[in-house]
Amino acid sequence: MKVENHERQLANLKPWPPGVSGNPNGRPVGSRSAFSAGFTRDLAEVGPTRAGPQCSTLAEKQPAVFFATCARLLPNDVRVTVEQSLPGNLSAQDWALMREIVEAVKIALPDASSKPPGEVLEFVRQAHRLITF
Repeated sequence: MKVENHERQLANLKPWPPGVSGNPNGRPVGSRSAFSAGFTRDLAEVGPTRAGPQCSTLAEKQPAVFFATCARLLPNDVRVTVEQSLPGNLSAQDWALMREIVEAVKIALPDASSKPPGEVLEFVRQAHRLITF
């Protein structure tokens, strides 16, 4: 009798339509982060005395397990973006040209590093005028 009743209840179940949640309130805010923060804090407290040697051994002997464990401590929504930009947001070609100019100034003015920047730039401006005229 119980089996028939259970089968009848399952027959009445329908899947949620796309875009509709069966739990509209979702997970309580901060529940996952509270656990992670507590675990990380507890690990930090015992780390130097107890976890330190074990973590070092694990990292050496089973690095995949060690890093997987560390990765689980991070929230899922952590994203890292690495951007490299050259000084002055110069393109790679302009940066290469700038490096060539700096090297040329060092050759033409061996004591350029001991002179004020304005004096070095004036030298470059004068040299540029001689070349372009």
